[in-house]
Amino acid sequence: MFKAAKAGGQQKAVTANRLSDGLVIFLTEDKGWSLAIGDAQLFGDGPDLDAALAYGKAQQEARVLVDAYAIEVENVGDKPVPSRIRERIRAEGPTVPYGDAERAKLAAAVR
Repeated sequence: MFKAAKAGGQQKAVTANRLSDGLVIFLTEDKGWSLAIGDAQLFGDGPDLDAALAYGKAQQEARVLVDAYAIEVENVGDKPVPSRIRERIRAEGPTVPYGDAERAKLAAAVR
């Protein structure tokens, strides 16, 4: 089970999974949802984050997404990066090649 973002001064983003295909999505400034964490609106603790989470809950009730929650992010360069490894994997993908990437790697090793 994941740990929700802690209260404090760190910036946060709102994330969920899109109901139609299960992909990880992030809430954007225009109340849309993006697959890229770089598009995510960042929040401090307070009423704006609370409103964003309430919007996420409404989107869940409308069957657009599943389980919206806040994650802590750090700015690395000018890109938000999740603080926890679980959220980094959700945002950036697996830590090892798989699928087509793994098949290509194995095929190259056989040659």
